[in-house]
Amino acid sequence: MAQILVRKIDDDAMERLKMIARDRKTSVEGLVREAIEREAERRTAKEFRDALIEIEKLRKLSPPSNEDSTVMIRKLREDGPSDD
Repeated sequence: MAQILVRKIDDDAMERLKMIARDRKTSVEGLVREAIEREAERRTAKEFRDALIEIEKLRKLSPPSNEDSTVMIRKLREDGPSDD
């Protein structure tokens, strides 16, 4: 596993991290590790743009509908799903 050393952390910020870690019953290291892992899970700007492009491609495959979706949902609830 990789390691990281962070220098010059503001004293007030460190005290807050200690309080948060204590409240969550973990260490500051554990708290920071969770934050780093959470951030690493986020999509990059490029990944986000690529996903939007894919969504737009899918949207173009479906013709627009003027039908009210609430009517469609009510019909499905009343009739049950079709066997299409």
